[in-house]
Amino acid sequence: MSVLPVAGRTGPACCPSLRAEALAPQSAVQLAPMFKALGDPIRLRLLSLIASTPEVCVCDLTDAFEVTGATISHHLRVLREAGMVDVERRGTWAYYRVRRAALDLLGQLMTEPAASHQSTLISADPDVVRLLGDPLRARIVRLLARGPATTSHLVADTGAKQPNVSGHLKQLREAGVVTPEPRGRFTYYRLVPEALQGAAMHLADLAADAAAHAGTFRD
Repeated sequence: MSVLPVAGRTGPACCPSLRAEALAPQSAVQLAPMFKALGDPIRLRLLSLIASTPEVCVCDLTDAFEVTGATISHHLRVLREAGMVDVERRGTWAYYRVRRAALDLLGQLMTEPAASHQSTLISADPDVVRLLGDPLRARIVRLLARGPATTSHLVADTGAKQPNVSGHLKQLREAGVVTPEPRGRFTYYRLVPEALQGAAMHLADLAADAAAHAGTFRD
């Protein structure tokens, strides 16, 4: 069975516990930036501050350290590029949120017992498949496949009300299917291909298993 990417993370794939089996070379290369990002005391504390609350303003993060704002910005960029946090700009301030999938992956890698590895893979992306079952969400995903767009663009393209579109975007963002990207005064939403690839691989694996065992009748 294929190993599925973590929703919302553009890179590292979901891996078994280190106690279950050794990492594949490619997985080690993909996961290393996440561990490297946490190897700095300031970044580790930044992540803990962000993870301990639903979201936090960059102004509060800067005030918590005796370093310059430029230094904090650098460390936040490293965490963001490693896939550990997301940022959303509102007005003159940026707000940071932790990527739960990234923390879950690292926790699973270090602590998950070998016996649970198979069940983890089988249930890796049920939320993505479920979310795409809604016609409006599926249409939003198809529109975003053509390129990043704002909420206003999606409202105009779908004819849906703005609260509806925003609600669907929130669910897609929480599942790691889309990610926000501030650009000037606007927030664009970008589709995360890896999330869809993970769901597709999951369904393809189930289909392959079904085909391989089509003639296997249980006693």
